[in-house]
Amino acid sequence: MPRRELTFYCHRPLTIPQARQLRRLGGMFRARLCLINLSRRQQGDPAQLLALLSAAARQGDLCQLVIEGADAELAHMVLTSWVTELGHLLGGKRPGFAQAQSRLERALPGYRLTPAMVSERPDPLTKEQALAHLVGRLPADILTDPEQLLRQLQEREQISPTLIRAGLAMPHVLSEAVQAPALTLLQSPLGLEWGSPLGPVNTLILMAAPRALPPERLRPLPILVQNLLGETLGPALLRASSASARHAILVEGLTTWVTL
Repeated sequence: MPRRELTFYCHRPLTIPQARQLRRLGGMFRARLCLINLSRRQQGDPAQLLALLSAAARQGDLCQLVIEGADAELAHMVLTSWVTELGHLLGGKRPGFAQAQSRLERALPGYRLTPAMVSERPDPLTKEQALAHLVGRLPADILTDPEQLLRQLQEREQISPTLIRAGLAMPHVLSEAVQAPALTLLQSPLGLEWGSPLGPVNTLILMAAPRALPPERLRPLPILVQNLLGETLGPALLRASSASARHAILVEGLTTWVTL
């Protein structure tokens, strides 16, 4: 079934008239809508006004409007205007990395996850090529030995594939070859074989941190894993259709300390 999404930061709280407008617009199409507040881990069906208002967006919240059904493409075009009145659409004409980057720098100074570290490869890739690409996206100023880091990642994968849910793998390593905690993301629309019974992978996240990093500085990484294993951020990341949306969802998972 066709599915589209609109991921955005809210600039103001969702009002009752805006909620009613979304319900009215949704009724015009053969498509089911769901508004998901990623920051607060809540969701609501626009057809049910009270449920929608219970998940109402507040200023600064990261949200995703999911559109699924035969008219998903047409509804997506119409609902884009509704979203841009409420907040800043990620992946539009202005990608909008600044807000997520500012959040990361305030919450976790020293962590590295910039827009340049979120990429997409439309060509077929092997697992080895994908790992090399992820390492190649790390900033040169924190990477002391890329070959060592790549070798350590490959050795970790030989122990067991690092696929945490269908479609999403998180290769990770603590290493002397990196001087600061960092993440890179690779989107592979064609999918690639990861050696797991869960099937191929479309989204890959590399997590690398210095071996000597204090436990309190390391804690955001397992928190991110927990958040992506949940029923809100993980599916939202897999649905995201733009680099800026993926970047914002990763930052949300790193900086929102919500345990399962």
